[in-house]
Amino acid sequence: MASEADTAFPQVPTDYEPPRRVSEAEYLRIAEQFPKKYEYHDGLMYPRFYPPGSHWAMAGGTEAHDQIKISVQLEIGRHLRGSGRCRAHTSDMMLRAGDHDFFPDAYVTCNDPFQASRTRIEDATFICEVRSQSTAEFDRNDKFEAYKLLPSLREYLILDNRRPQATLHRKIDGAWLQITYTGTAEIALESIDLRLPLDSIYGGMPLDPDPTK
Repeated sequence: MASEADTAFPQVPTDYEPPRRVSEAEYLRIAEQFPKKYEYHDGLMYPRFYPPGSHWAMAGGTEAHDQIKISVQLEIGRHLRGSGRCRAHTSDMMLRAGDHDFFPDAYVTCNDPFQASRTRIEDATFICEVRSQSTAEFDRNDKFEAYKLLPSLREYLILDNRRPQATLHRKIDGAWLQITYTGTAEIALESIDLRLPLDSIYGGMPLDPDPTK
């Protein structure tokens, strides 16, 4: 039987790496060797899903997170296909925000000429992140503050991985307005002229409502 000391804290994941303080040049050198594995924020290089201050025991991607991310990527990509002005990007493409590098779950650039060989985008009109317990506070606070440094950013969407719910931050006259959508509501993404029903993202997906996950 496990003792109280054994169960006080969950077991450290075998792939856990604590954030490391490195120079931007060193981060870029490592990121070239391990693309899409690390992000960079306030001088700290950290594995994706393990932002500074997160609870390591709750980190990592779930199937719900993965399927929600794919759904929103497909909806946005389908909407923008052939538009010419805007392009959708996935978490495979690095986004530079101020002095920080991130891999958003989905984002859109507009009026930015296509460059076949580049590995980092430096502006965005719309960004979407799928919530997870390990990154929830980071997505709402530090990461959002970094995203605000992008000159053209108009909307930032956070999708919940526990229930059909979305929180949209929209920039209006220099101020950020927050709108929450639930149930079967339709998200109005003015930045990319898209009406996005929550049903098209969650589609009856059986989610785990446990707030600790």
